[in-house]
Amino acid sequence: MGPFRFPLLLLAMTVLAAGVWAQDPCADCHAAQELEETEEFHLRQWRNSAHAAAGVSCADCHGGNSSTFVQLRAHKGVLNSGHPKSPTHQWNLPRTCGRCHDTEYLAVQESAHFALFERKVRAAPTCRTCHGSVAVQSLGEGGLQARCNRCHGPEADHREAGTSGQDALAKGGELLARMRALRGARARVSRDILRVQDPSDRHEAADALFQVNQSWEEAIEAGHAFHWDDWDAALGELEDLLGELERALAAGDR
Repeated sequence: MGPFRFPLLLLAMTVLAAGVWAQDPCADCHAAQELEETEEFHLRQWRNSAHAAAGVSCADCHGGNSSTFVQLRAHKGVLNSGHPKSPTHQWNLPRTCGRCHDTEYLAVQESAHFALFERKVRAAPTCRTCHGSVAVQSLGEGGLQARCNRCHGPEADHREAGTSGQDALAKGGELLARMRALRGARARVSRDILRVQDPSDRHEAADALFQVNQSWEEAIEAGHAFHWDDWDAALGELEDLLGELERALAAGDR
């Protein structure tokens, strides 16, 4: 960011008010600069990400002070990702992501991937390897295969998943597809419960939803630990619980 100038502040405030970017002063101020192509792409990725939609700011991951447009104050404590003390440095990134994603962080520590990470193997995967750095996308069926093959190759032996080669990726793709379908069903059920009129019935449905959410967490844990048989079992339990809850809610509507 260049030297602070009053017109620049006005321009950044105009961008903020116009809602061109998701609401983050860091992104707004950087967007008002004459950016290099790489930084502009970086900001566009963040704007379209799940993090931006959830209100996760640049400062939440990179540090700094997002309450000011003054360059030195805004960038105080911000370190390049290559700096060993940066929160986004390769060896610090899982812990940084784990501040919010604690379930996934604890689960991935059980994986063969994390064993490589602890040994500081340069090629060891981190959260960024699978989900990207700024776009932070959830993996779909095809995405899983592409990401795994990027490191392991199409003929790799994925023994940590309980099988080998492309069979492992096909199994993982199937589990991810089930997970995506269940995510939608879980969201629908949550909305339906809010519409239940009878307080007793609504309380009973909320208790059932609590069990659904527990199974959901177990599925997330198993997937990130690469315990795919456990993931399969957790999804089966989740499907049963959601099916029962959906039927109960439908019966209550009649």
